[in-house]
Amino acid sequence: MSVFKRADWHSGLTYRRTCDQCKTLVEYKDDKLDFRPWFADGFVYCPTCKKPLRHNESFAIFASEKKAAEPREELAAFCARCGKKFGDGDVFCSSCGNKR
Repeated sequence: MSVFKRADWHSGLTYRRTCDQCKTLVEYKDDKLDFRPWFADGFVYCPTCKKPLRHNESFAIFASEKKAAEPREELAAFCARCGKKFGDGDVFCSSCGNKR
């Protein structure tokens, strides 16, 4: 008999999704996931209606969403890989392609 358990690793990310049945907004961390063969990526229970909700990495809330209001000046002005100065609005280095 196979025994399923919580994953031994955790990303530390917070996830948010809406219950399909009762429309409750559910926030959780991956340490709360349970696993079954039919929910291979894991699942959590809706706290309102107790329906199991499939987990998916696309439900992650990234820190960049919370920091969107920060000014661009706080980002690195020079590439950490090659040292070239980033232009205004550059996400990748124009010299080596390293992400800002």
